Amino acid sequence: MTTNQNDYAGFYRGKNVLITGGLGCLGSHVAIDLVHLGANVTVIDSCHPLFGANYNNLESVRDDVNVNVCDIRDADAMNHLVQGKDVLFHIGMQTSHVDSMTEPFWDIDVNCRGNMVVYEAVRHNNLDCHVVYAGTRGQYGVLDTIPVDETHRMQPTDIYGVNKVAAEGYGLVYHRAYGMKFTSLRVNNCYGPRHQMRHAKYGILNWFIRLAMDGGSIKLYGDGGQKRDYNYVDDATDAFLRAGSRPDACDGEAFNLGSGVPRTLREATEMVIEYAGSGSYELVPWPEERKVIETGDYVADFTKFTKATGWKPLTTMEEGLAKTVEFYKEHRSLYW
Repeated sequence: MTTNQNDYAGFYRGKNVLITGGLGCLGSHVAIDLVHLGANVTVIDSCHPLFGANYNNLESVRDDVNVNVCDIRDADAMNHLVQGKDVLFHIGMQTSHVDSMTEPFWDIDVNCRGNMVVYEAVRHNNLDCHVVYAGTRGQYGVLDTIPVDETHRMQPTDIYGVNKVAAEGYGLVYHRAYGMKFTSLRVNNCYGPRHQMRHAKYGILNWFIRLAMDGGSIKLYGDGGQKRDYNYVDDATDAFLRAGSRPDACDGEAFNLGSGVPRTLREATEMVIEYAGSGSYELVPWPEERKVIETGDYVADFTKFTKATGWKPLTTMEEGLAKTVEFYKEHRSLYW
């Protein structure tokens, strides 16, 4: 459970909340915290075999959460499920940068048409619902200035980033045109317990943790010097819950998340190996399919969100990695 909940402890009690992607890492953390806060929680998940859905993620609250296995592109389902909801945490989407380039029409279908299905369902069935959308740092692409704030131009390097820009834009249009309550949180590199650990397509730091725990070799492209900004999942969860509880401060806005402490990929990998107690790394040339979509250094300025909600990341990378490794050592069989 996140540690800043006194700021919104009373808001969610008795509220009806819907979470897309609720069987994945971030969605399940949000769901668990909401149950503890007294909310009535419904989760949606397509359970696509490549994605992060895992029923074990909600084991601790399985009797207190309604689970619907359906796709956000199913208009009939979404029209029904948004009814009567106070807040919708919209987290469930396609998130592979590489897959968006090899299967662009699939990415468009999920991340553009799928989002439009969600927004249309809210528009026609429940305009009182506050939609909190999971945007991404990938919307910015290559940065002109570091750290990046929300005024930076969008110049994504892959189809995924383009479609996430579009989906956020659709939400803001529905806010202006129809009065839909909408907030976008541009999520950073998020890591922690309950993340999928079967492949490297979603969540590179978690994949490195698996490789290290298995005693494997982690391949870093180039010199591993590219900087990244990381958020432990508890801090990301706290951000979503704050945004959902503050439509007065967040409606119609987009915000960055970040840590304020960027690390090179090589530094992060060395920390992973240290906390796993095993593993190694090697520097390898950039594969062409990765090189063409590489964004370079990324460091976020999240001042705007702090001013709006009081949010600050509380978990250091050292603490987050220690907690993550401990979790997977205990629950390895459920995630490997």
